[in-house]
Amino acid sequence: MENQQAQELSLDTIMLSHTNEMFRSKKDQTPEALHDLAASIQQLGVLQPIIVRPHPQLVNQFTLICGERRYRASQLAGKSTIPATIHPVNDTVALLMQITENIQRQDVHPLNEAVGYKMMLQQDAKRTIAELALQFGKSESYIQQRLKLNDLVREVKKAFLEDQLLLGHALILARLTPQDQREALQRIQAHNGTFGTVSELQEFVDRHIMTSLSKAPFDLSNDTLIKKAGACVTCPKRSGAAPMLFADIKEKDRCFDRSCFLLKCEMFLFHKTKQIIETEPNLVFLASNYDEPAEKIMALLTQHHLKPIVEYNDFHESNQGGSKVKGLWISGRKTGQVATVYLKQVVKASTDTGNVKVVAARIQQRLARSRELDGEKVYARILEALAKHATQKSDHRQKLLPQEEIFLWFIVLDKAGYDLRHELAKGLSLPKDNPEKLYEGLKKLKPEQKAFLLRRVMCRQYGGNYPDAEYAFIIRKIATAYGDIDIKGFEKEQEAVRTQRETRANDRIKSMQQKGKSAQSKSSQA
Repeated sequence: MENQQAQELSLDTIMLSHTNEMFRSKKDQTPEALHDLAASIQQLGVLQPIIVRPHPQLVNQFTLICGERRYRASQLAGKSTIPATIHPVNDTVALLMQITENIQRQDVHPLNEAVGYKMMLQQDAKRTIAELALQFGKSESYIQQRLKLNDLVREVKKAFLEDQLLLGHALILARLTPQDQREALQRIQAHNGTFGTVSELQEFVDRHIMTSLSKAPFDLSNDTLIKKAGACVTCPKRSGAAPMLFADIKEKDRCFDRSCFLLKCEMFLFHKTKQIIETEPNLVFLASNYDEPAEKIMALLTQHHLKPIVEYNDFHESNQGGSKVKGLWISGRKTGQVATVYLKQVVKASTDTGNVKVVAARIQQRLARSRELDGEKVYARILEALAKHATQKSDHRQKLLPQEEIFLWFIVLDKAGYDLRHELAKGLSLPKDNPEKLYEGLKKLKPEQKAFLLRRVMCRQYGGNYPDAEYAFIIRKIATAYGDIDIKGFEKEQEAVRTQRETRANDRIKSMQQKGKSAQSKSSQA
């Protein structure tokens, strides 16, 4: 950009740009913060012209590009004009000029610097970090670290802008996931109200958040454990993925997404446990005495009627005279590892793995249970699909299918209860314990058999003392429709009983009242 001649412009003709707010906080623009600069301008004037551009819509009006503090301080100093250079540039170039000018300030906050670098890369997709470093005389690692500050969550950014933490703190937290940043913020502040030293924060992150991938029980190139996350070897949340950004970390493979790492560990353990259940019944499952297995793993074992053996209670890692077996650790520090342990005598008999016939039988048992679980899973998916089916909507016009009508009669039969169902099944030749044959039997029911089934269940299961119930109303309608049930006669007989009852009650009341009056009369005469 060629040099422009400065000229005096009226302050009233200059409008602020909203993009200036990205680089300065409101506290930097208060009268108190601008007091010294305003005093200097009163005495010496504005020594460095501000930069403006013609307003895109208004004639003889300008938009500020750089120099907001000088502009505001001039207003405080009572000036009516200000020296300015006019650059007729578009929005993109004006923004780049703002970013460059603000980044080069000595007092620029690292967060604002981070925003500036990020915007410059967004404005020009071809611009590289190396070119930015050369343009501003910085190292590439410096630019990368500043860019990483853009990943700080809102709460951490606020604390950083309010000087509650140092740049070192911010750089450590920026490497973490949003969830881990918030956890670190809460736990560190809860400790003593501050972040402590940078080394203390790093120690906390090393101990509670970052994870060494060298300790992973799974293959780091496995991209199927969590498909969305992919393989660890290509993950950007790994120290080895950006050596310049993580230059202070000597270990190549440190994971900065602990929740993802733990989930991968759990998925790996789940698949490995399932494989061992189905193919290696000679292996037992080992649980730490102080760390319970994950719920998902325990649910899998429970489905196959298996239980882990517990360290110290059931076995020891050292030989103390018990029988030797191999097992998979499903909790504790060795989770995912297969190890040899020594059983205590109390569990010796139940974990015998030396007999080939016993092992073969266990394989068959576990395979059979797996087939059962396969069926359960398929059935669960069928129910889920039915629940989402279009026929579940009230405005759907699909009539009952023949298969659905068969299910209606099954519901009636199922409602009969154990004793009556047994009687009905026998009388209607409906087989028990064979779903396919029962389906065919219900399908072949004649109309009179269906009527018999419904009537028996109706009378047996919907009796009781609730004549005002919904079902009672319908049953009364059915009885009326038969035409040969004397409902009015029943009511007349019951009405006669009620009349006698009420007459006796009223006579009793009158008798008591007369006796009361007689006793009261005698008392008054005495």
